[in-house]
Parts: sequence; C-alpha cells; structure tokens
Amino acid sequence: MKEDPRIALLLALADDELIIGHRHSEWTGWAPHIEEDLAFSSIAQDEMAHARLLYGLAREAGLTDRDVDALALGRPPAGYRNAVLCERPNGDWGFTVARQYLYDTADAVRVAELGESSWPELAEIMKVIQLEEKYHSDHAVAWFQRLAGGTSLTARERFAEGLTAAIGEAIALFEPVPGEEALVSEGVLPRSNEDMLGEWLGHVGQELEAVSLDYVLARHGPVGEMVPTGSGEIPLEASDFQVPGVVRREGRWAHEGGFAGAGGRKGRHSEDFLPLWEEMTALYRAHPGARW
Repeated sequence: MKEDPRIALLLALADDELIIGHRHSEWTGWAPHIEEDLAFSSIAQDEMAHARLLYGLAREAGLTDRDVDALALGRPPAGYRNAVLCERPNGDWGFTVARQYLYDTADAVRVAELGESSWPELAEIMKVIQLEEKYHSDHAVAWFQRLAGGTSLTARERFAEGLTAAIGEAIALFEPVPGEEALVSEGVLPRSNEDMLGEWLGHVGQELEAVSLDYVLARHGPVGEMVPTGSGEIPLEASDFQVPGVVRREGRWAHEGGFAGAGGRKGRHSEDFLPLWEEMTALYRAHPGARW
C-alpha cells in the first residue's frame, strides 16, 4: 500500500522542530548571559511542543499507529526527516544566532503557507504555531541587528562566519518532501518548497544587503556529505546531496538550479546526527514505555 504523502510532510516539519529544539536546549546554563539562557530554553520548549502537536496529528489522522512518544524518540536514525541544519552542533554564539535567524525566517514562510492548507487540522495547528514563532523571529532579528549592525567588528565577523557556514544547509530546509506533487495538487501544501525557497531568499537577501552581508549568499558552499543512517534505505552509492545555487537577478536574490541527491527529507544525515540521536533517545530506549 502506498504511503500517504502527508506523513512525509508532518515528519519533516515535526522533526525539524524537535531536533533544533534539542540543540537550543543545550544552551541551558551555558548561554552568554542569563536572559539568553532563559530565552533559548523557552524557544526550545516551544519547538518541542510544536513537534508534539504535529506528531499528534499524524496519529489522529491515522497516518501511523505510533504514539507521540514513539514518533519522537522511538524511530531509528534513518526514520528522522529533519534538515541537516537542525542537527549541527551549536558551535559558538555567532553560529547559533546565525542558524536561528536563518531557520526561523524560513520557518515563518512555511508556517504562513501551511496556515492556508486545505487540510483543516494542519492549518489550525499552524495558526497556533505562528503565534509563538513570531517571538522566535523577533528574538532572531534582534540578535541579527545587534551583531550585524553593532559597534563590535569581532561580533560582526563571527556572525558573518556563522551565516556563511549555515546558509547552504538553510537552503536545504526547502528540500522537497517525498510525494510533494500530490500534496501541492491537493492543496495540503499550498505552494511547493521551491516556491517558498524563492520567497525566503528574496527576503533574507534584502535584509543581508541592508547590512552589507549579502556576500554570504553569493559564496555559499555545498551541504556537507550526507551519510546513510540506516541499513538499506539509502544506498551507499547515492549521489552527494546538493542544494541550488544563489544568484542576484533583476535586483533580488534568487535560487538557480535544483536539489540533487538525497538529504534529510529522505533520511540521510550528517555525522553529527547519530550522537545527538543516541543522547536524545537514551532514556526512551533504556526504559521502553517511558512517557515523553
């Protein structure tokens, strides 16, 4: 029986939120000052709660027989569909803030789109999520302005380095999900990921140009090599994952070319994912039936 493509969409959305929420939570007790300790802890809780809503919808819609806990913590590594950007270690503060800015601006585009989904239950959840995501975006933009437009040259350079390191993998947030054509034709996904990528790049490019950091778009590198995280699902000889290039055309930044190979949406992850998965799921695996 052919799998309902809605499960691929829900897992991509939920896994992004779960995994980046896990990374954000790692700043608890380690952020530069107490306000950011609280901010990132709060954002992490929100992201995990969003993941819970989406996993719950998958169960309620009959797309899986797994409960929320099993979806979040009971799958093998190859079963996760998050984008690689979400699983990367936090690194320094410049990378963390750059990633949060890129992730939350991208998330704002897709959440707004999905709020108009023809699937009423998904649209309702997205409108709830959108209210909380606004605060995440406000936080990211505040740090964007502080680091990119502040008086510290060192802070600006570290932020630029973070953007340069993250931009290619941020583009991969818009990697098409399996069955996307059907999702778009039925209005479950109102616009394709490629269309949303174009909107996001135009917005981000404009903001980066305003602070003379748009050069990070022009020289973004390819996404790091993907490694299979399960036996047999993705063959070892699969081509390396590549994201579209970025060009400035007719006064705005746009993507050029398409995605090639398989990335996170097809269960291929970086070398950073397995240690994260082992830590995140350790309690669940050690005590089957534990509640999340």
